[in-house]
Amino acid sequence: MIYLLRLFILTFLFFTSIMCYGQTEYAISLENERVIDFKKREFFIKSVIEKSGNAVFTYSKLGSKRQIKVLVYDTDLQSEVKFLLLKSLPEKKNQIGLTLVIDALKSTEDYGAKGDELKITFQAKLLLEDEVLYTNRHEKVFSNAKSYEEYPAFIVQTIQGFIYDFAMVTESANPEEQSVQIKDSPIEEKSISENERKKLLQENESRDVVAVGYQIGGFTLIGVNYEFRATDVFGIHAGVGFRGFTAGVKIHWKPTKDGGFININYKDGGFGLISGWALEYGSRKGFGDNRGGFGLHYQIGLVLITNLSPEYRKAFGGVTPPFPSISLGIGFSW
Repeated sequence: MIYLLRLFILTFLFFTSIMCYGQTEYAISLENERVIDFKKREFFIKSVIEKSGNAVFTYSKLGSKRQIKVLVYDTDLQSEVKFLLLKSLPEKKNQIGLTLVIDALKSTEDYGAKGDELKITFQAKLLLEDEVLYTNRHEKVFSNAKSYEEYPAFIVQTIQGFIYDFAMVTESANPEEQSVQIKDSPIEEKSISENERKKLLQENESRDVVAVGYQIGGFTLIGVNYEFRATDVFGIHAGVGFRGFTAGVKIHWKPTKDGGFININYKDGGFGLISGWALEYGSRKGFGDNRGGFGLHYQIGLVLITNLSPEYRKAFGGVTPPFPSISLGIGFSW
C-alpha cells in the first residue's frame, strides 16, 4: 500500500512539473480596460465583426527569459472588443450606430540600440449599414515593454487611437461634404438588447464551470460539479450526485474556459461505501462556435481505492480493487 501511495504521489508531481514547464499560453482580457469617452461624440459602436482570423498572437522576447509566449483572449477578440466599447462608449441620445470591422490586430517587436520597442497595429473600418465610412491602419509604439500583462492596456490604447482618429475626421470635415450627416441622420438604430448585454457581461466575467453527467460529482450515476477558477492555472471544485460526492483541484493547460486539465480529486460513492483518490486528465469544449459556453465535458484517469464496504468488496471477489483502477466521467458543462 505504501508503494502504491508513493507511486500516486510521484505521478502527481510528474504531471504538475510538466504543467508548470509547458505553460506557454496566457489569457489577456480587456474587461478592466476602458476607452476614455469624449465630448460631442455623435456615434456609438453597435456591433463588432472580427475578420483578422487571429485568435492568438505571440510575443517572443518580452521579459528576461526571452521565450516565445502565446497570448489568447479570455473569450475571443470580437467579444472582448465589443464588450470594451459597449461599456466605455455607451449609446447616447440621437447618436448613430456604426459597425466596427476588425481586419488585423498584431504586434511586432524591435530590439535595437534605442531599447526594446513593441508596436501594436490595429487595422479596421467603420460601416453604416453596408457603406464604408472610414478605414485606417492605426499603429502605436510602446517602449520598455516587459510583460504580457501590459498587452491589454497597449491594445486598448491602440484601438482608442483608431476611434479618436475617426472622431477627428468627422469633426473637422465640412458638414456639406460629409458622406454621413451624423447630427441630422434620420436613421434610428436599435439599442443593444438587454439579453445580449447580459451575455457579454457573463462571457467576460467568469471562467467558472458547471458540469453535469455520469461519474461527474463522484462515483455517481448522475451528478453535478462546480469549479471555481482561482487563477489561469488552478481551479477548485466540488460536486455531489446520486449517490456520492467529490472535491479536488484542477490544473489547467490553457487559461481559457475551454481546454484540457489535470484533475486531482477525492471521490466517494454511496456516501461511505466506496472512496479513493483519483488522478485524471479531462477536457471541455463548447459546441460549434460557442467557445466557453455549453459543450462536452469528459475526464479519465486512475484511482486509488482507500475504502471499500463489505457489500462492494463482494463485487470484486472479496479483495480490494487493484491500483491502478480506471476512473471515467462524461457529460456536459457550461
